[in-house]
Amino acid sequence: MDRVVVAGSVSNGASAANIAAMDETQQAAYISALYPGRSLDADDIRRAVQREQYNAEHKGHEGKHLAMFLIFIFVLAMLPATVKHWRQRYPTSYRLVSVGSICLIPPYFALGNEYYRFVTLWIGYAVANTYVLYLATRKPLYPRTPRRVYQWFSLINKMSYGVSVVGFVLFLLCFFNVAPGLTNTESFVETSMVIMFYGLYFGLMSRDLVVLCSDRITATLGYSSSNKTGLPTKHLAHNVCGICSDQLAQGGSNTDSGLLHAGAEAVRPTALAEPTHELDCGHVFHATCIRGWCVIGKKETCPFCSEKVDLTPFKQNPWDRQELVYISALEYMRFFISWQPLTLLLMAGIFWILGLD
Repeated sequence: MDRVVVAGSVSNGASAANIAAMDETQQAAYISALYPGRSLDADDIRRAVQREQYNAEHKGHEGKHLAMFLIFIFVLAMLPATVKHWRQRYPTSYRLVSVGSICLIPPYFALGNEYYRFVTLWIGYAVANTYVLYLATRKPLYPRTPRRVYQWFSLINKMSYGVSVVGFVLFLLCFFNVAPGLTNTESFVETSMVIMFYGLYFGLMSRDLVVLCSDRITATLGYSSSNKTGLPTKHLAHNVCGICSDQLAQGGSNTDSGLLHAGAEAVRPTALAEPTHELDCGHVFHATCIRGWCVIGKKETCPFCSEKVDLTPFKQNPWDRQELVYISALEYMRFFISWQPLTLLLMAGIFWILGLD
């Protein structure tokens, strides 16, 4: 049974108010009486006082704690199915909430904890991608915009992947303590974790932003069936890539100086012929374009007819498989950065409504 020390005497029935009202000497005597025969320093006493205050505040709340635990289990069990249903039925709102939470939650906590290095990198990244989003949403669309947008996000994806690999290798060096005195230091471990986080976080942001840009670009070009009507607004010629609107083979007149209006038939030929990839549905695209569409943008349907795409050709070499593993890691990163804070906020709201504070 708990005992309370007041003015040097021990009594039963400790409360949070009684413990808080004690001075440091009384708190030390109270904790020493609870743990006779133990030598306690100032940190031990402080932690013990906090623990006793917590226990006193929550004494008799076992029913509330059980209800909170059951609500927590129920929310976690329903989260995957709810998110999947939301993504399938309302993809626009799902994407906006996902992108918004990923873009805003980390810098919010970084500012609160004075991580100004991350905030500085985030501002620079946000400025660059704001300009890219501006280009991707213009009407009429400049002919070079689709290719430049895809090249930009392809570059960011490769850089993020490389940074993540470097951070992971450094973390392995820490884990196996390859160089004692260096790899087991706190600064080295922190550096490896920060580098790996930067690679995963900015890679995840890029992946979500390229989906927004690609949806807007393909809708503007008119070749995609992923619009409100479910039908393309333009005929896809056999020698045109429906993702970037460039010609699939060298030739034709150069229209670089013109604007590409939705519904216009003129396209800009590529400066050099590029490798192409034909899907099972018969539609042909640039190999880099359809790879970015399926792998980076995680779209499993043809941009023109929405037929299922066989992803086997994108998994033929070890580099492809490693990149797919990296993309899977980004999805786990999405849970920790986006859905976990939102889930905790949802549960906090439920607890507040039910009076389970």
